[in-house]
This record gives sequence, C-alpha cells and structure tokens, in this order.
Amino acid sequence: MAKKSRMMVLCRKVEPGEEGEPLGSLADIRALLGEFNTAPDGGSSASLGLERLHGPGFVVDLPTSIDRPMQVMASINDDETAWPVLSRICRRLGWSMLDGETGRTFL
Repeated sequence: MAKKSRMMVLCRKVEPGEEGEPLGSLADIRALLGEFNTAPDGGSSASLGLERLHGPGFVVDLPTSIDRPMQVMASINDDETAWPVLSRICRRLGWSMLDGETGRTFL
C-alpha cells in the first residue's frame, strides 16, 4: 500500500488578534521557494487553477486564481527529506506550517 502524503498549509506567522498578510505575488513566491531548490518541473498545470512546484520530498501547490495568496499547500512525500527544508523555509521567510490533519502549528 502506498504511503499517504502529509498535507501542510504554509502561511505567514500571525500573532493573536492580527490579520494575516499575503505571502507575496506568485512571482515572489516562486523566487523565494526557488532559493530552496523548489521549482516547476516544466509541465503545465496552471489550467487546473494550481501551479505545482517540486521540492526535496514535497510538492507545493500555488493557487493561480489570485494574485497574492495568503497560503499555499505543501504535500509531503518524504518526511526525512522535506521536514528540514520546510522548516528552513518557514524560519527564513517568517512563515508557519499548519498540519491539515491535526491542526497543529509548527514554527
């Protein structure tokens, strides 16, 4: 049986009582994640309303229907490889990760 991927929501850190801010434009997000070896695979998935970026042990889906998304979805395929990279992304960019199954927030 195939291992189920783990879904994480990446968004800006927000203090209680504050409103969230967008992560940036799609181009900004692509550039920021590119610094962490995360990029499109050359295929076209924009017709599905999502742009898929592949990183080490994970895939990030960017919603293409809005110019400045508040959050993106990361599907983790390999915990050992993905976790250090996603943690580094969140620390450097001031983002946090929300586990879609447990509701637990990291960083």
